[in-house]
Amino acid sequence: MGLENREYMQDEFSDGAGFGSRPRPRLSAVAQIIVITIAVFLLQLLTVSEQSDFAGLLRDSSVESWLRMDVESVLGRGQVWRLATYALCHNRANIWHIAMNLMMLYFAGQMVLSVMSEREFRWFYAASAVFAGIVSLVFCRFFLPQAQILGASGAVLSVLTVAALHYPRREVLLMGILPLQMRWLLLLYVAMDLLPLLSGSWRQSQTAHTAHLGGVLFGFLYVRQNMNFSRWLEELPRRVGRPRKNRNLKLFAPPAPESSLSDQVDAILQKISEQGEASLTAKERQILTQASRQLRKNRKP
Repeated sequence: MGLENREYMQDEFSDGAGFGSRPRPRLSAVAQIIVITIAVFLLQLLTVSEQSDFAGLLRDSSVESWLRMDVESVLGRGQVWRLATYALCHNRANIWHIAMNLMMLYFAGQMVLSVMSEREFRWFYAASAVFAGIVSLVFCRFFLPQAQILGASGAVLSVLTVAALHYPRREVLLMGILPLQMRWLLLLYVAMDLLPLLSGSWRQSQTAHTAHLGGVLFGFLYVRQNMNFSRWLEELPRRVGRPRKNRNLKLFAPPAPESSLSDQVDAILQKISEQGEASLTAKERQILTQASRQLRKNRKP
């Protein structure tokens, strides 16, 4: 069967939208992160106990004490896992801390999942949390060495940034009332974090403004630099130990026969169905482009 007879080749290949809707797992990557975050918050509440301190007795959570981030634990004791796990913890005394973060993650995450695979979203979210944590940790190292950092706000704002860059004019209802485009919503959040830093009021604030801005920066870099962690991890084994190529030597690669090309297209489309279009390598995209050109050539009278 020729390429032109295949259902998925009826329209020309495009680097933009994918090949239609791809199957989602029963619990999306966004929902999985929300469930894990809620589970950790419940563990925070269930493991609270009174502990002695130089200032007297205080109520602390044993789970939170091992997951939250502070300068001494990370830089002094080398507990680097806190650079990621702090994003799973939230303020036990303020339910709105976790509620607002998860609501934002839910609605912005749905937008982002339309432009990246489930697997890529998990890697992106984890990397966002680590990047935002590092930015906040560096700031605290010099200005707030005793601060304890927790919350998913940095990672969530990174998700919001990617959503706003892909859908800048999409309107959302701020506080459920005021219609606001995504680009202006993002700028509003950036302004709310920049103003305290510029005015000096951050000293009286319990908000990790630098973590928020670090998340925004990472989201911006992710889109502008066309990052793809899934593709990098997939290509890593092939890159490690690969002999250096002679750049002056050029080999002629004849075009693949139609039957071989069709098989390759089938395999690539299966990969898109399972992992999303963002997982494609440059070579796989080239194969799809070649198939599209061959299809146009076959259609000419």
